[in-house]
Amino acid sequence: MGCKGPKSLISVRNENTFLDLTVQQIEHLNKKYNTDVPLVLMNSFNTDEDTKKILQKYTHHRVKIHTFNQSRYPRISKESLLPVATDIGMTGENADVWYPPGHGDIYASFYNSGLLDQLITEGKEYIFVSNIDNLGATVDLNILHHLVSQPNGKRCEFIMEVTDKTRADVKVGGRRRKTAAMLWSL
Repeated sequence: MGCKGPKSLISVRNENTFLDLTVQQIEHLNKKYNTDVPLVLMNSFNTDEDTKKILQKYTHHRVKIHTFNQSRYPRISKESLLPVATDIGMTGENADVWYPPGHGDIYASFYNSGLLDQLITEGKEYIFVSNIDNLGATVDLNILHHLVSQPNGKRCEFIMEVTDKTRADVKVGGRRRKTAAMLWSL
């Protein structure tokens, strides 16, 4: 999207940000079904501080919000094929030589953060994943029902809803793109 800072803080409708609208969706779900679905945000080292500051705004909402950071990887020199970083620090000349790997890092980073174990300990069994800017992605009870009620005792561990790529999907690679949800069994 070419933005500086967390994408979740972009104002999109009536002064509401992607994060505001997502919190409202989950709060509605929690009230309607008298449940405790948390919101989990994956940040990068570039967005973590700004995100944590803004989360104070939601302390009186009926949504528990957790964050974890994705990994960071060193940029590689085209000439030497070696890491550009001179040390593991994130300041000075090293500030721009690290990058967050993105969506594919969710599995390892979620596990390594300890948050997966925490949610399992709290009795959570499933996780719903979508990009914060995909406001069409909401918990669909039909999809959840399909995940939990497989015939012959077979357990479906992962479901992903995809649609054909459109012209608006310039930044997204591959022939198909994730649009609404990934659900997987913890």
